[in-house]
Amino acid sequence: MKFEYYSEAQLLQVHEASLDLLKKVGISTSSERFRTLLLDHGCLEKGKRILFTQDVIDKGMKSVPAVFNLYGRNDLHQLEIGSKKAYCQTLVGAPSVIDIESGERRDALLKDLEDITRLADALDNVHIISPLFPRDVPQEIILTVETATCLRSTSKPLSICVESSRELKFIIELLVAAAGSEKALREKPLATLPVSPVSPLGYGFDPAEALLDVVEAGLPLGVEPCPQMGATGPMSMNGLVAMHNAEILAGVIAAQLYKPGCPLTMSSRATFMDMRTGLGLWAMPEMGMMSAGLNQLGRYYQIPVAPGGYCGSSKIADMQSGYEHLYNALMEALAGSDIIGSAGSLDNALVECYTMLVMDNEISSVVQRTIKEFEVNDDNLAVDVIAEIIENNDNFLGHPHTRKYLRAGELWVPTISQRQTFEQWAVKSQKVEDIAKERAKNLITTHQPAPLSSEVEKEFTKIIADAKEALM
Repeated sequence: MKFEYYSEAQLLQVHEASLDLLKKVGISTSSERFRTLLLDHGCLEKGKRILFTQDVIDKGMKSVPAVFNLYGRNDLHQLEIGSKKAYCQTLVGAPSVIDIESGERRDALLKDLEDITRLADALDNVHIISPLFPRDVPQEIILTVETATCLRSTSKPLSICVESSRELKFIIELLVAAAGSEKALREKPLATLPVSPVSPLGYGFDPAEALLDVVEAGLPLGVEPCPQMGATGPMSMNGLVAMHNAEILAGVIAAQLYKPGCPLTMSSRATFMDMRTGLGLWAMPEMGMMSAGLNQLGRYYQIPVAPGGYCGSSKIADMQSGYEHLYNALMEALAGSDIIGSAGSLDNALVECYTMLVMDNEISSVVQRTIKEFEVNDDNLAVDVIAEIIENNDNFLGHPHTRKYLRAGELWVPTISQRQTFEQWAVKSQKVEDIAKERAKNLITTHQPAPLSSEVEKEFTKIIADAKEALM
């Protein structure tokens, strides 16, 4: 099932507008490596901006892989990025959490990172795990500690957002230790490493350098700007999509010029400002709509896409957060997503919530059921079955066709949604968020991820110590 946000003609208009921005406005950068790379391949310099030519654009776009694989640290998890399977990814970078006991919002701690990661490891419809930002960790080595903690707490693939190249050496060393060797990591990457250019159309020193270093390391890159309508981008949705697309394409082209064929995703995060409050919103419907448009562009380019869709403005795990997350994620999935991020988020992706992560696992299963490929054939059209039932004055309940399709999974089966009679429900009168909270507590208490070997643990300890000595 696919949804086209733009008509074919409209899609080409947005595409051409993005190319006009690259050719006429270009990007800024304070990285000499990034600047030299682009100029050496035919870009033009005008004042302090780098302008792209059509030849450079064509050269950079032709070598992007349409599909690549992402792996967990064992054979249980292998994801085909590029096949539009809408894999669910947890929220990255949240500085706050909702305490699972008190329900109060507080600073995220390292223990929360451990628990959230183990919870995500236990949830069948969460596929990729990103770290929140614990406040009780030295900020100079936060990404190093986060990477080690995630690798210890899950066997699923990771996505580690890299703000700069500062810690990249140690992040890669941890991934190599977990994979077994540098060769093994390149052959079966355990993580994507997104970088975040600054809107509008700016590739500052840190994201530009990080982009090049991730590509040089041979790991999957994510190009992840996050413009905001009315603040760091135009107030029109089409204008923001065109600018956002141009920002992403600039990074995609640079990566391919640096290392043709390097795997990457267009990691779109199209947000908007509430002009009444000045708040940056990751809310419905505009975020889902703009991401659907950007996804359609990704399909046009045959580049994997990874928007953030399990998100909304609700401050607690409630009815509002449920319908916001479902709307945004389903819009993006129907428009062709490879990864949909921000699972477990509240308050415009500023807060991670244990309860919401369990609810998003349920929503992810609905998304997966909705986009599941199907065929139409004589057996499932059931013309003969219908005729037989009517002719024999029989019913469908006892027919083998009913059992066959029920056992094959024709009906979606919830894990926390309630479908019992009213009288059965009234015994406890639980809301879905109450059930999700109970399940989160139970899984945190009982679930243990596949452990790392003692040799890898020793290597992790050494790498973290080296990072402290080098960076603090």
